[in-house]
Amino acid sequence: MKKLFYLTSLLLITQVTGCIVFHSVSYEVNVNDDGTGTALLTIEDINTDAVTREAIDEDVKSILEHGLKSQQFVDDMKSEGKQIISRNVVIENEKLNAVVLYEFSEISRVEGLQFDDPYYYLTVPVEDSIISTNGQITKTAEYQRIVWDKSIKTLKFKMYSDDTNRAGLTSLAPYYLKEN
Repeated sequence: MKKLFYLTSLLLITQVTGCIVFHSVSYEVNVNDDGTGTALLTIEDINTDAVTREAIDEDVKSILEHGLKSQQFVDDMKSEGKQIISRNVVIENEKLNAVVLYEFSEISRVEGLQFDDPYYYLTVPVEDSIISTNGQITKTAEYQRIVWDKSIKTLKFKMYSDDTNRAGLTSLAPYYLKEN
């Protein structure tokens, strides 16, 4: 993946056995007054660039076995300050999506979000594409920053990852459906 931000998100659902590609990632972060809270992460339109059936099957297995069922995944996320509440894979509009809900004890555990009273903010590289947010976007030559006033208790943002309609990608949705 070309962006570290998305690699962190991808690790929430799978061990990388091949090149898994997804369209976008969105966060809905509910913040308590003490800085703890929950984050709902949705990774949309999961695909692979694998060319053989065996490699595709490995990618599907990785998502199902590691991301959805393994204790190792839960332990890995706990070591990052993320207590997994739920994890699921769903098909929507014939696309495979992953949904993960976790608790955090510090806002910085959620993709590096920061709090500097009276604002929450997220700084991302200038080349990243912010699809939507309920915060305010500030752009400079070096970075982009989403800023939320602390009165906003649900911080939302959605980031673009990759074009999943390009040639050479295979949607994992049909393979997931065959497994279940």
